[in-house]
Amino acid sequence: MLSLVILPPLLVFIYPLALDIPLLDPDEGIFAAISRAMCESGDWVTPRFLGEPFFSKPILYFWSQALSLRLFGIHEAALRLPPLLFGLFGVITTGAVAWRMFGRKTGILAALFYTTTALPIALSQSPAHDVTLIPWINLAILGFWESERAATRARAWGCILAVGVALGVACLAKGGLGLSTVGATWGAYLLVTRRLTLAACLRGLAALTVAALIAAPWFLAMAARNPGYFHYYFVERHLMGYATNTQPHSGRPFWYYLPIVLAGGLPWIIYIPAALHDAWQRRKQCPRGRGDGVATLMICWILGCTLFLSLAHSKLVTYIWPVFPPLAILSATVWTRFFDDSLAPAWRRALALAFRVWSWIALLALPLSLAIVHVVYRLPIAPLEWIAALAVAAVAAVPLGFWKTGRTNQALLTSILSLSVQFAAFMTIVGPGLSPQFSARDLAAHFNAQGRVPPRVLLVEQRVASIAFYLDSRLRAELRPGQLEGFRLARLEELPTVEPGTVVAVPQRWLEQTGRCVNLSGIAYQPVGHYRLYEAAPLAQAFMATVKGNTLLAARPAGAQQRDLKTTVAR
Repeated sequence: MLSLVILPPLLVFIYPLALDIPLLDPDEGIFAAISRAMCESGDWVTPRFLGEPFFSKPILYFWSQALSLRLFGIHEAALRLPPLLFGLFGVITTGAVAWRMFGRKTGILAALFYTTTALPIALSQSPAHDVTLIPWINLAILGFWESERAATRARAWGCILAVGVALGVACLAKGGLGLSTVGATWGAYLLVTRRLTLAACLRGLAALTVAALIAAPWFLAMAARNPGYFHYYFVERHLMGYATNTQPHSGRPFWYYLPIVLAGGLPWIIYIPAALHDAWQRRKQCPRGRGDGVATLMICWILGCTLFLSLAHSKLVTYIWPVFPPLAILSATVWTRFFDDSLAPAWRRALALAFRVWSWIALLALPLSLAIVHVVYRLPIAPLEWIAALAVAAVAAVPLGFWKTGRTNQALLTSILSLSVQFAAFMTIVGPGLSPQFSARDLAAHFNAQGRVPPRVLLVEQRVASIAFYLDSRLRAELRPGQLEGFRLARLEELPTVEPGTVVAVPQRWLEQTGRCVNLSGIAYQPVGHYRLYEAAPLAQAFMATVKGNTLLAARPAGAQQRDLKTTVAR
């Protein structure tokens, strides 16, 4: 039974480190290059990418990666260890919140539910700085809750001190997002439960003061070394990003997060209606009861965060991540009451039906996911891999057998284990095979073997990212500004004017997407992994001949031609 509890987090957060998956462009490659530069330069204040200050993200993620590189060496596993450990820390703190508020059994189930929830399990594998934020939000909300119930004044203020530390680290993780989400959650809870008093406001102010003392030294040092940083990060990124459409992730509808929460919360979100009904019934029976108060806090956590983030003009999938711990906790409370025979009969039947239906659906999850990747990305999957995938997927039927014999505890735990095993199998089959298409590792290895980088390298339709991490230290130190550059197809007319020796790196997948429009047959190239390296001049001539020979494009203004070419690439 213990292995059923321990294995899912290990499979999700530790096992991926063993896979040979290169850094993915652009985000993971950029963050890795920044962390490597920080590790090698010894400048632990200003994040830099190719020598230029990088203002878009705070420092905690880079600190953790740079420290890992310093301790474990320069390789992918050392880079991915910190975010995966932060993801595991998010699991532990989610379980701790549920344990303290609802009891041990709910705490264990909440941790397992959060581990196997769709969006957190996916985002934890991605280079998202938000993974460093989740545990501190959990601890801050738990600290506020503990301070309200502390038996002594000293303990209450000790909890507020802990809240301040958590909020301060949250600021170093993601700027003001942690403060905003915790404030929206705890503020909504105090209003709904009529606990918004002067004392509560003073406790909140004290926590903010401690948070400022924790976070201010780095922000002040950053501003001192980089004039204009405060205005960019706090005014443009935060205030203007929230209130206006000036940021890249703006212009999305108010309901943007609704489908993300519904789909990203699978499979455990299907039990939320039972949790809400149960909380309402308990509120009517004992309005001041222990279960009602914490259930109300969970609901305020979900709704407060979602409403606050939905009102913002700038929206991104990762921003809504903080609502998934309370979703896991509420779902765990339903199962706890089911095991304790305290759930209403109608909801017991509904839970049983939902579990059986999901178990049947889970049989298709892994094969269907592999089929989609195979079709969309043309990833070859060997017959033995298909057989292994079907065998792993078949494990999803085991919980049905336990359920039929009345062993509901084992049914739930094996269902959780099945989800994590399917995830590990998907990563094993897809990760090493697909990821090289989205990484410049092979290209950097080619330049490292040559001992030089061409006078100019243009990466077609992609940003300069992982190549900056994988290049040898000497080659990176010798890079000139603009020597590595991402290149848009709409700028092809500039190619004949570039300096001699310019190399154009064209990804193979890009050629497959645009092969009907651009004919490169007969032009010499050098294959390097999933890239083709072309000399700039003959490549430009082929591109321009394609554009001139296309009467549909030639009949339109240059701007329209460029838009059509961009659309072709996007498709």
